[in-house]
Amino acid sequence: KILERVIQYAQLLLKEVRALGAELEASQLEIIRSICQVAMDPTHETEEDTATALTDAVRDMKPLLDENFVAYLKYAISEEEGRLARAGLLDDPEHNRWLFVLKIVQEGVYAELSKGVQRYIDHISYVLRMETKEERKMLLSKLIDKMPSMDIRPFVKVVENISASLGAGRRGEFDNAVLGSMANRILQLRRDVHDLLPPDRIKILSRDADEWAARQKKKLLEQRGVSKQRLKAARESGGYDEEIGRREVERFD
Repeated sequence: KILERVIQYAQLLLKEVRALGAELEASQLEIIRSICQVAMDPTHETEEDTATALTDAVRDMKPLLDENFVAYLKYAISEEEGRLARAGLLDDPEHNRWLFVLKIVQEGVYAELSKGVQRYIDHISYVLRMETKEERKMLLSKLIDKMPSMDIRPFVKVVENISASLGAGRRGEFDNAVLGSMANRILQLRRDVHDLLPPDRIKILSRDADEWAARQKKKLLEQRGVSKQRLKAARESGGYDEEIGRREVERFD
């Protein structure tokens, strides 16, 4: 009986995980759909107009383009490449359109995110140039006070990544002759960031961006529901391409 209960509980957890995974995937696909809708807007008269609109759209969606979305893009591209390769259709333009869409979206997202990373690195460079510990912490404090809500979490992540690149140096176990005095400044930067941005303050300063992202995700899921209703209506009215509809459901359902 105990084993049966364990199995039943495991099955229940598996269903919940699958449901959560489906919901998360749906939200990621809706972000991709939103980007594609901008690209297909017929009001854009030139390629330059389309490129500008896409840049603006991706920039506006930046709070949604988090690590989960970047990881999903990598996963989706890998899965689609594998599916096409197994079917011998990887180079078939009639079947690899979705793969190209994913890669184009990935390229645009990476380009926008790289701008943010470069801005954070510039901030960090300004701080590290200061001569004394006090000056460095003071400048860091002023930068954080002026930092947009959507930049708080990514900035902390970049600082952590730079610090992690020191390896054992994060614990003070490094050869100063090899890494130089800059290592000490980077370690101080990490400590100062932890001091100036404890979890509670990160939550407060990121609140506007978090709330905006939550509203956008809700809106995207609502749009998904509208799209499914349109597909259903098209199917019932007869104005429905079965092959296109099947692909639409597979990709966005």
